[in-house]
Amino acid sequence: MSDQAQGLRDLADQARRDPRGPTPYVSGAPDGAHTSAGAPIGVTSSAGPTPAVTDEPHLAVTSVRQTARAATISGPRRRARVVAVTSGKGGVGKTNFSTNLSLTLAQSGQRVIVLDADLGLANLHVVLGITPRYHLEHVMRGERTLREVLYPGPCDIQIIGGGSGITELANLDQRTRDVFVNGLQELDSLADVILIDTGAGLSHNVLAFLCAVDEIIVVTTPEPTAITDAYATIKVVSRENPSARIMLVINMAHSEAEARNVADKLTMIAHQFLRIDIDCLGYIPQDPAVTRAVRAQKPFSLSEPGSPAARSVAQIAAQLGYRQAAASNSGVGGLLNRMQRFFGYRDVAVARRR
Repeated sequence: MSDQAQGLRDLADQARRDPRGPTPYVSGAPDGAHTSAGAPIGVTSSAGPTPAVTDEPHLAVTSVRQTARAATISGPRRRARVVAVTSGKGGVGKTNFSTNLSLTLAQSGQRVIVLDADLGLANLHVVLGITPRYHLEHVMRGERTLREVLYPGPCDIQIIGGGSGITELANLDQRTRDVFVNGLQELDSLADVILIDTGAGLSHNVLAFLCAVDEIIVVTTPEPTAITDAYATIKVVSRENPSARIMLVINMAHSEAEARNVADKLTMIAHQFLRIDIDCLGYIPQDPAVTRAVRAQKPFSLSEPGSPAARSVAQIAAQLGYRQAAASNSGVGGLLNRMQRFFGYRDVAVARRR
């Protein structure tokens, strides 16, 4: 057995039998200090100051709003940040996390568009309790423009249903592709953040997005199989999209110590064998509020904003908001250029000159 495989097995075994684990050092915190549920675990930031951890979600939201407003006033116009949320396996709460993260970012004053790109189990609209009439497939068929398929959600977020339209990207004729390109580029002026909820695993369509975005959040649970699959995803992404910033969120953790143990070990193995650094944004604890929210088809960040899960997402959103990198954001145009190269097409700029 290779050292890499043995390291993963040891990590999974330890997470299963010793959920408490050691409490590692948190950057910026005094020895022995403890953070609240969902606090950042081992974040190393090179893009600005890290906000103070707080149990009050409205303080984190206010901080993000102030930072975003200051950046807008003082700096040049930004392209939209395009962030993909993915997971190695299904059932880890990826879509639920994507939904509540988008709402929390919107509450902080950011304009958010969510693309449901999970072709196998597209259920983001179910979590939100809405039913979009049109989706991306209507755009691909030329029946609707991209603006017309934007569906309003809570907190002024806008949703684009994926349907099977994403698979059609590889089969578009030149005219339809140009129309689609123009529509996508228009999204840069409509959003500050475009959140893509991908499918689980490493299918061709999932990889098309993971190889095209600048930022990727990998969601996992402390379950051994989820950890192993998360590492497999990180490994492939680090090879196929080496410039992407890879971030990690531990969901359904029984304790802070369990989440820290999983995050530290996964980060260590990625650094040792893949020679990459992963940003650990935080964790979300097991919380009955999540189950109640899913059954009621109302996101827990709205139905129970004071719950541990909602506070955790607010902390994660604050970390994501403080890691702005305007110079490296390629926006929607960059996303489509890379996707077209993935499917074997030339750049958008070349296509539009034709």
